[in-house]
Amino acid sequence: MENVLIISSNHNSEEVLSEFISESFNCVPKTAESAFRARQILESSPETELVIINAPLSEGSALELAEYIVENTIANCIIIIKQEKAEKIIERAEKNGIIVLGRPFSRNVLYQLIRTVEIAVKRSWKLYQETVRLEEQISEIKTIDKAKFMLMEYREMTEEQAHSYLEQYAMNKRKKKNIAALEIIDKISEQYL
Repeated sequence: MENVLIISSNHNSEEVLSEFISESFNCVPKTAESAFRARQILESSPETELVIINAPLSEGSALELAEYIVENTIANCIIIIKQEKAEKIIERAEKNGIIVLGRPFSRNVLYQLIRTVEIAVKRSWKLYQETVRLEEQISEIKTIDKAKFMLMEYREMTEEQAHSYLEQYAMNKRKKKNIAALEIIDKISEQYL
């Protein structure tokens, strides 16, 4: 976990949490004393992976800020709050994907919670990368198919002829098939459309 933001209106708690995160996860967390400052930091650091909110905040609702964070950023969010207040907000928080940790708690509980979030972030990142890779492949296939269909429609080729033409064109130009397909689409569009 490298990109952590701690939001706390209580300076002592902020220092303790920062020190704990630094020692346990070998990173230097950013800190904010207010919801306003937290939003500024999140806008300038969209790669923030985890936000820890130490409630209550001097201005604004910790839960509303957490909801804003999970809706508008990629960050996971933990709210640290008194146990009796935690019980009141936990259902709403969990519906929105926000983790609630009631005070008092041990350092070990916080450590395990953050490690669990870290594992989930890594798994999600791998899934995201795979999704992006598959979307790129789909886009390339669509481009290649579009070029083939245009060759079939405007140059009256069969599907096999269009396929062979595209492969030969890509090989002759020493370009990837999808790049060659884009060039063919552009040429046909200029000529016929």
